[in-house]
Amino acid sequence: MSLGQVPPPEPERLSVDVDVLRALFLSPADWIHRRVEAVEMSPDGVTRRKVSLDVDLAAAAPWPTDASGRLLLPVTIQTKQPLRHFDATCDGDPVPVLTTEDNGALAELLLRGLVPEQLPLEEAQQLAERSIPDLVHAPQLLVEDALDGFWAVCERLRAVVQDLIDRDRLTPEDAAHWEGDFALFTTVADQLARGFLLTFVLPADADGRRVLLKYAMDEEYSAGPLPRVRDRLRHCWMPWVGRVGLHDLASCRSFHLEVTVPAEVRLHEFSALSFEGGRPSGPMGSHRAVDLVLAEDRAVQRWPGAVRGHLALRPTSRFDDAFCEMVLLPARQGITAFASVAVSVITAVLVLVGLVSVFPGNVLAGGWQVPSAATSIVMSVVAVLLSWINRQPEHDIAVRVLRPLRYALNLEAVVMLLLAGAASVPLTPVASAAYWFLLVLAHLVSLVLVARTWHVRRSVDGGRFSARERRRG
Repeated sequence: MSLGQVPPPEPERLSVDVDVLRALFLSPADWIHRRVEAVEMSPDGVTRRKVSLDVDLAAAAPWPTDASGRLLLPVTIQTKQPLRHFDATCDGDPVPVLTTEDNGALAELLLRGLVPEQLPLEEAQQLAERSIPDLVHAPQLLVEDALDGFWAVCERLRAVVQDLIDRDRLTPEDAAHWEGDFALFTTVADQLARGFLLTFVLPADADGRRVLLKYAMDEEYSAGPLPRVRDRLRHCWMPWVGRVGLHDLASCRSFHLEVTVPAEVRLHEFSALSFEGGRPSGPMGSHRAVDLVLAEDRAVQRWPGAVRGHLALRPTSRFDDAFCEMVLLPARQGITAFASVAVSVITAVLVLVGLVSVFPGNVLAGGWQVPSAATSIVMSVVAVLLSWINRQPEHDIAVRVLRPLRYALNLEAVVMLLLAGAASVPLTPVASAAYWFLLVLAHLVSLVLVARTWHVRRSVDGGRFSARERRRG
């Protein structure tokens, strides 16, 4: 290392060569041949991610080891969050993963090995002894604060090295590689601040073999913050667009992602997209920032009841920045069919009631009176049945996609209650006119929401709302 730098100290509990660790981290495609991620969104609201890795332990040597001689395999960067219902196996046998303490030590060692050689010794030591530990061990809730301090230090270090370059204190080769080395260091630092190295601990006799590693965990799928009223109304006329995270996209030679959505919704479009000029702003991002479609599952567009999508990618860079996007519609069965039938039946009932009120002498026999006590009971029971469907637990995705239909059912429940009230409470002609105006208005809104579902479906099947159309703004 130039300018008098010395190799960073190694953690006491790990026997790891920093050069070996750096090579494994920067070139995962050399030893991880295939990575398959299966994200299952169950109807009970749980999202479970299952990952399998085809690892060739004969492709690199030596491997990092712990104090007992067991192999350490940093297979991915996992987001900083509790590992819920986590399990890990190697060829079907359970294996441990590194503890939080040892993971932090390994991440510190990796970052110290990536500190640019162009930095003066004093600056490099301060970075390794203060900034890196603070960044790596920052709690999940304080990551952004730690990164703000880290970026401030980076700006100062950039100025220090630029001064050395201006005074010709660095060799031409070091000066030429400064920007690239510093960008690599800051990129990895940002990743390890927001996540941690998920490291498998394998027995020593696994060295030289080709093994299949698997791990699975429950994770929280967030469809984003609750939208404002204006956005909710806008969503009623468009299909719902969701996203699935790509965990450490380029940590392999071949990447496959499979997504299974709840049966209540239909997966119409599933694609992997990259960013242009940085990440989009806002909770859902700006579609105009999308640069390239990396992969697309065209089969789901020809499958009316698709609930499973598959993408295959071949990453070209260790730091490819991409995400997966889904276009979701309500499935034809379930609440969609129920809402359509319910709205149609209630429309027929209201039309019949209107005809009776306009032509009572032509419809009702003499001596028959409206309302009757039985009508109130029947309407109340129907309203309770319509509202009961809202109590069933569902995945967050299904809740967002089916929201317009739920609005329709809630409105129809209100219509039924109002109709029951009209049948049981005598009103003056003026009050009755106002009452029926509100009742019919609520029903018309519900009818429009259900009709919207079929309109959006036909529009999507006709090619509108596709990823290409959204990228055009």
